Amino acid sequence: MNKYIFAFFVMVMSVSLSVNAQVSTISAASSMECEGGEVSSLLKEIETNNTTLVTLRAEVEAQKLANRIGITLPDPEVGLKRMWEGAEESGKLTEITVTQSIDLATVMGQRVRLAQQQDVLVDEEYKVARMDILLEAKLACIDLSYYNALAKELERRLTYARRVVEVEQQRLANGDTDVLSYNNVLLSLSALEAEKSRVDMERNVLIARLTALNGSKVLDGIESLDILGDPVSLQETDFALWYAEAEPHLPQLAQVRQLREVRTSELSLAKSSLLPALSATYINEHHTMGTRSQGVAVGVSIPLWGNKNRVRSARAALHAVESQQADVELQLRSAYEQEFVRVKGLCETAVLYRRALNEANNSVLLEKAMDEGFISVLEYLQGIELYYDYLDKSLNAERDFQRAQVELEVWKL
Repeated sequence: MNKYIFAFFVMVMSVSLSVNAQVSTISAASSMECEGGEVSSLLKEIETNNTTLVTLRAEVEAQKLANRIGITLPDPEVGLKRMWEGAEESGKLTEITVTQSIDLATVMGQRVRLAQQQDVLVDEEYKVARMDILLEAKLACIDLSYYNALAKELERRLTYARRVVEVEQQRLANGDTDVLSYNNVLLSLSALEAEKSRVDMERNVLIARLTALNGSKVLDGIESLDILGDPVSLQETDFALWYAEAEPHLPQLAQVRQLREVRTSELSLAKSSLLPALSATYINEHHTMGTRSQGVAVGVSIPLWGNKNRVRSARAALHAVESQQADVELQLRSAYEQEFVRVKGLCETAVLYRRALNEANNSVLLEKAMDEGFISVLEYLQGIELYYDYLDKSLNAERDFQRAQVELEVWKL
């Protein structure tokens, strides 16, 4: 291989090593700084501007107001009775009545407590929807960071590839090289350009997705977003300890547990409907003959048929949600345990790739072997391609690990 080609690959290797140092060996501290600052601010902005969440917040407020319907006593009923028929000496009679129905469930505060628990349930349902949207946004940020790193690496490779094509074109014109060698360089450049085009397309798709999640408002700084970092989390963590920390914060569990509280209150309310309902009536009678009388009437509604199946229905609903809660707790723990094992495996894979890049880099040996004629140009290209392939797989492994870890710890969003 001629000296120009050799110089080209030396430059490419130096650039690749630099990119590897910048992308594949980011310190945990810098990763935490990026993730705790830039990505956190992006997610907060998306939470504020996301049209779905804006709509859900409005629906939450409307539902909480609806929960307050019927928690007070019924409105009093005012009646007026005017009688003028009868004996002349009896005169005319005017009677005014004010009747107030008294619901024991309302008096005892059961309806208010049920409304408060329904408010909490609405909040928990909103948290689940919020979590799903922020998870989608965080995964898009991780993917965008991955493609940003690839785009930066490919841009560096393209810079030197274009230079070597120009050199080879000049040497071909001078007769210092053959068409086969020149065509190989052109093919390598075309492959890089095609890959760069694909990566740019993926970046544009992710930027458009994040913009849509942000209510069609452009997010600043996402074109250079970089949050790929050291895969060190969960290596020494026991699942039982991890789940004990995570369980109180899982919105799926909180939602089904709160639903059980609501069903329990509904059962208590249904039982109170079997109690007699009271009514009190104030009566004021006035005769034109000058007589006047006042009094109070008390009525009792006997619950014989109207609420016959209400308690049975409420009890069945409570039993159903208790079964649902047990199933959710079992299935959720099992799913998280599987995901926990998967995350630890992905972490180990990413560490192995990183270690291989740091400890088994044959680029210098390949250059020396080619320079001294021990290997051919083709063998050298194959060795460099193996290094590039390892670098790309290392970035892939770090992306897969971070995506899995975010899905595992989505309750932290």
